[in-house]
Amino acid sequence: MARIAAIEDEFSHTLDPILRMYNAAMNLTEARLNIIKDEFEFRNLRVPIHHIDTRLKSSKSILGKLEKKGMRLSLTEAFNNIYDIAGIRCVCPYIKDVYLIRDRILAQDDVHIIEIKDYIASPKPNGYRSLHMIIRVPVYFMNKKQLVPVEIQIRTMAMDLWASLEHDIKYKTLSNNVDSLDALELDIEDELLQAAELIYSAQQKFEIMNSIIEK
Repeated sequence: MARIAAIEDEFSHTLDPILRMYNAAMNLTEARLNIIKDEFEFRNLRVPIHHIDTRLKSSKSILGKLEKKGMRLSLTEAFNNIYDIAGIRCVCPYIKDVYLIRDRILAQDDVHIIEIKDYIASPKPNGYRSLHMIIRVPVYFMNKKQLVPVEIQIRTMAMDLWASLEHDIKYKTLSNNVDSLDALELDIEDELLQAAELIYSAQQKFEIMNSIIEK
């Protein structure tokens, strides 16, 4: 960590304009999602977006991730290998809304798709569900256009509840004595998976109720 702190101080002025570039890409992507939301509101249709959150990684976090991956601690390595420096979470009421938003993003011809991972169709072993998209969006500067990567996580409100609580529990677990929690850790993983299944079951019930009402 001392090494990262030293490098962070050394490159702080260099990283700042890079982070501004990612911040611009994040804001532009958020604006695209808000346009989708506003269109549904204008047409008096049910809005498929409940809320949008944004997050920009700090220089310390970027350097830490590079070190964890065993990569050189440089701006080039960060730009070419870390795609979640700018992150957006789009939270929707229903699963069908998740895919609707995905399709609206895919329909934008200036968006470049890098990767899509569907953890709703294929959940992670711990029960995590969400749709992840890594895209590149054009950011126009005074003398050039730059395609900047942004990670978008699209999930339902129920999935977001589980993910938020899972993060809180895992953080508290790691903050305690890990050695004394080894046996408990297995129970926590099992409980999290069971909770994920319960929440997803409730999600499906709401999906059915909504589909009946909308017919």
